[in-house]
Amino acid sequence: MSQAMAGRPPRRQEMSIAQWLFNPFVRFAGAPALGIGLTIIVATGLVAAAAGVHLDGLLDFHPGYTVPLWVPVVEGLVNWSVFTVLVWAVSLLITGRTVRLVDIAGTQALSRHPILLSALVCAPPGVRRAHEETVAAMAEGRLALPQGWEPVVAALVIAACLFWMVWLMWKAFSLCCNQRGARAVTIFAALILVGEVATKYALGRVLQGLAATGLAVGIPG
Repeated sequence: MSQAMAGRPPRRQEMSIAQWLFNPFVRFAGAPALGIGLTIIVATGLVAAAAGVHLDGLLDFHPGYTVPLWVPVVEGLVNWSVFTVLVWAVSLLITGRTVRLVDIAGTQALSRHPILLSALVCAPPGVRRAHEETVAAMAEGRLALPQGWEPVVAALVIAACLFWMVWLMWKAFSLCCNQRGARAVTIFAALILVGEVATKYALGRVLQGLAATGLAVGIPG
């Protein structure tokens, strides 16, 4: 090998479309993933506010509400931070090596990017109006199915994005904590359940306090 060749930095492995979609952590982790992920979480919150969407739980996505601009941003950050702490705490118990908090925080932040697509499909006026009518009917004790094809398409996209996000959360957990197999799946499923309860509790306390001061409106019951 020539000296010129020896002095060259190693080429970065090309990523397939499937890797970009379902395992971006091959390329992005740690601080870069954290920066990108937090930017996407904030952007998702702003789009969700414009679309009338609450993100009031780890896996929750509730369209059809009047949402103050900053509330979904806070919801997204709380959902991410609570789950990150849970994964980090579990990693200390189940791994035989030190797991960097920045790696867990970064990959879990980046894994939440499919919610941005979900919020975008709820933003068109026809979709938002259909969701608001459904929520209003439910408040009156009536069952009202959305009319038209737009809300149906939106519902399919939201469901697909939810599964996509959970898959990314799993890949991030598996990679950072070096866990594989049935035991890892069981631990991850338990983390999701505990994370859902913990984020709902945390957000409930925060948003109820804000609602009492009149700052937050349109919080789903």
